[in-house]
Amino acid sequence: MSRGESAPQGATQPFSWAFLCPRYGFVWLLFGLLWLLAYAPHRLRLGVAWGVAALYRRLYSKRRRIVATNLALCFPQQPDAVRAAWLRRHFLLQAYALLDLGRLWFRSPGYLQRQTTVSDPLLFDQLVAQGGVVLTGHGAGLEWVGHYFTMRMTGSAMYKPFGKNRLLNWLFERGRERHGARVYPRHMGLKPHLKHLRAGQGFFYIADEDLGEAHSVFAPFFGVEKATIPLAGKIAAVSRAMIYPALGQLDLRTGRYQLLIHAPVSVPPNDDRAAAGAINQALEALIALDPPQYMWSLKLFKTATPDRPDPYR
Repeated sequence: MSRGESAPQGATQPFSWAFLCPRYGFVWLLFGLLWLLAYAPHRLRLGVAWGVAALYRRLYSKRRRIVATNLALCFPQQPDAVRAAWLRRHFLLQAYALLDLGRLWFRSPGYLQRQTTVSDPLLFDQLVAQGGVVLTGHGAGLEWVGHYFTMRMTGSAMYKPFGKNRLLNWLFERGRERHGARVYPRHMGLKPHLKHLRAGQGFFYIADEDLGEAHSVFAPFFGVEKATIPLAGKIAAVSRAMIYPALGQLDLRTGRYQLLIHAPVSVPPNDDRAAAGAINQALEALIALDPPQYMWSLKLFKTATPDRPDPYR
């Protein structure tokens, strides 16, 4: 069901005239650059992305080391040359996706839908008709496919605010809600999302962050014990909704995106270890199709198990 250009609903932060102060000048400059790139040819965006990715790799050695560490932990069987190529492509994909915020915020819904393909259209239509939990992870296509979902169905998502930068929070809220979706800060918990699910709508659930041992259980992720939030099964059981693993992919040859969606999975609601394992396996199956697409720059294993120190120190 197309929703068109509906006005944002339920934004947690209104526009403030303080956003026009000089302290936010750099943010507005980037905003203007994104607007220009939104209407630029793909080859120009790709060229800018190459430059941004190369600069980022050189200036932020810490982030580069995190990516290299994660790839070595998760794909020890791959030759060093393969992992090095994945690292370079990973940064290029992330840079292009960042520049594509302009297309998401300024181009029409029709254009955005024409730039998106779905791996299983019938399965996606089932999700749209019945609602459900969209189990996903961070990747190059996360923002894009999130917008695609909101153009096709009603639902909600959770987000982490950008610290004290109120203008960035406002811009991202406006962008994510432009097609009628509802986004809620993480501190509001699951209650608003359960309400949407019980109404037969969708919940775009990002399930791969390491939020610490207090909120997680350990389960294998590409063979490495990872602190995982095991809530997907409980959410599905309480709301009587199905869980659809999904992930967005970016095609650097064309600048188009693909929504990968797999058949619903069963996540035990009363066994946290088994639930965490099922969540990680569902994400692994999607990530393994094209590993560089995933956001390996996250500290996926920062919560250490008793037999393993923090690998990022």
